[in-house]
Amino acid sequence: MAPPGFLLVFSEPGELVSEAEFHDWYDNEHIPLRVAVPAFLSWMRWEAVDGSSPKWGASYDIESFEATQTPPYSTLAQTRSDREKNLQSRIKRLDRRTYEVFEGHPAYPPSSLFDPNIPAPYTMFFSIDVKPEDEEGLNKWYYEEHIPMVSKSPGWLRSRRFVLKDWGKIGVEGKNDQKAPPKYLAVHEWTNPDFLQSDELKAASTTTLAKKFLDEAAVSQEMRVMKLHKKWDRQ
Repeated sequence: MAPPGFLLVFSEPGELVSEAEFHDWYDNEHIPLRVAVPAFLSWMRWEAVDGSSPKWGASYDIESFEATQTPPYSTLAQTRSDREKNLQSRIKRLDRRTYEVFEGHPAYPPSSLFDPNIPAPYTMFFSIDVKPEDEEGLNKWYYEEHIPMVSKSPGWLRSRRFVLKDWGKIGVEGKNDQKAPPKYLAVHEWTNPDFLQSDELKAASTTTLAKKFLDEAAVSQEMRVMKLHKKWDRQ
């Protein structure tokens, strides 16, 4: 059976698309069409709280990466409305990344605070590429040290890891940036906005092994911190 998938999209309206137009399209056309597709299992939009750009994010749990390759999922791009085509020709950046669950180690269990029916109020999306010879060590560090330490931070809900399978960037600026996103993605979820200041999270990021992989072995890395903007449910 194919591992579960995860779709992550970062977007920035830019000067040619107003935020009102952007939100109306996203909330009333783009996501509702995906609620109707069985391969999608969750639908959430996020707003940056880290002061970085793109300001907006969207995440979706999906059945599998393979499900994105067949109808009705695969026909979504082919059946875009004229409105969506027009908006996407003007948008500053739309950065799509499709992943599947990392299966090299068992999933780390969520905290007692986690409720699968309630989305996390705050999420960190952390992606990293390391040298090929360091990948095995990175994955072992995540499972044996890093996530267990992160899980001790106040308000932690769960941490999940994914591997990049496909990506695409469009937009007035996005089309000119065709550098691939980092291979490994960690999605950490919390109940409160103060997790970055917690001693536990700082400790998890400053161990000898953390410094090795985050400072020495890393080829590229990206951290985004966002708060929940809106979620959808399938009726």
